[in-house]
Amino acid sequence: MSRPRTRSSPQHADSQHANDLHGDTDGIGRSLELLAKVRAGTLSGKMLGATERQALVALLAADGLSGPEIAQILQVSDRTVERDRRDIRDRHALPRDPKLIQQMAGRILAEAELSIQRIRRTAREREVDPAVKIDAEHRCFQIADSTVERLQKLGYLPTAAMRVQADLTHHAAELPSSEDLEKQIAGLRELVAATGQNDPALLESLGNMSDAITRAHVATQIKLVANTATASNIHR
Repeated sequence: MSRPRTRSSPQHADSQHANDLHGDTDGIGRSLELLAKVRAGTLSGKMLGATERQALVALLAADGLSGPEIAQILQVSDRTVERDRRDIRDRHALPRDPKLIQQMAGRILAEAELSIQRIRRTAREREVDPAVKIDAEHRCFQIADSTVERLQKLGYLPTAAMRVQADLTHHAAELPSSEDLEKQIAGLRELVAATGQNDPALLESLGNMSDAITRAHVATQIKLVANTATASNIHR
């Protein structure tokens, strides 16, 4: 005797439907299946959990759809889609890591070397036209040049600006002292007096230079005294 067939209750059906919806949503196949149901009108975005809905939002956004278009397809509000997109961005946010620069620099260098090797290996084939081989070498140079530029931006190689700064620092250390400058101005005064040139503009220029040297010397001494006093207070 066969047993009577039991009918599933609406609560059981809803529970089963919820379990189906909250299954594994990591796979692209599951997202495509849900999207097909949404487009067919058998499923609404309001019936989906946040994780599943956000998977569909990401899928539709990858197809170039705008927020309002996604909201219309999923039958949810624009604010819901915007909130989902913000949550997606937060999940994919890249934390700050000092090692990331080193890792990216290493990856750029490795990829550049692999690209150059592939190009040259292909260009070595006998049937390759000489013009193509020349162009291949040009491409290799462009890759190497671009890699150097990237490494410069990441701080792994010096740039022209850094070399200029180094030169300026080097030459700044070779500037004459205020005493030497005063001696040079005094020598110019003697030269002007010996030649009998009483040009007021020239004499005024020498006076201005002497005053500027004096002010610079006094300012330097003030800074030294202030630094010494500050250091003394710190070590008390």
